[in-house]
Amino acid sequence: MVEINKFIYPKYSKDVEEELKSAGIYYAYSFGKVSLGKVNVIGKGKTGIVVYIGEGKVVKIRRTDSPKNSLELEAKIQEISYPSAPKVFDYGVNYIIMEYVNGNHLTRYNLRYLEDLLIRAKYLEDVHVQHEEISRPWKNVLVTQARTYIIDYDSASIKEKPLNVTKILSAFGFYQLGEKYKRNEIGFEEIINFIKELRSS
Repeated sequence: MVEINKFIYPKYSKDVEEELKSAGIYYAYSFGKVSLGKVNVIGKGKTGIVVYIGEGKVVKIRRTDSPKNSLELEAKIQEISYPSAPKVFDYGVNYIIMEYVNGNHLTRYNLRYLEDLLIRAKYLEDVHVQHEEISRPWKNVLVTQARTYIIDYDSASIKEKPLNVTKILSAFGFYQLGEKYKRNEIGFEEIINFIKELRSS
């Protein structure tokens, strides 16, 4: 394992290190396909670095050059989004500790997972979460043998009428179906039945 200060990126911050240690995070694994130079991580985005800390958990550490001053709102929205999202265990200004999903990114136009993904997206709508990046699900969806997970709530927001299902349908090329759902001309169960029939044909 590697001392946690080695994962503070791109510049070291004492405040970040102290908050991580106050949450009990002293070490993490150099693990993942993304290199930060001397250590590897699971993911790197504009607001944070995702690092494996063991026991089926990862921590998202806020980048010191992040355009956001805190990860707290993101964590709260991800909490609301569970179980469509990985479970959040703890969070602070500079970190989110969450469930590690040992999966792969969704591949484009893979209908095998579409039914499950639509159900997860519908759950987000039911709790009024709009995932702003879901129009590109191959970047924001992880798949395991069992299910899909919608990840990365950095730009998610609370809206009265989210459009997650419509965005996913459009991403898979079902534009008319998505528009009909948006206009309440077709129910969610009808969409699921359509996808089931499509997969079985």
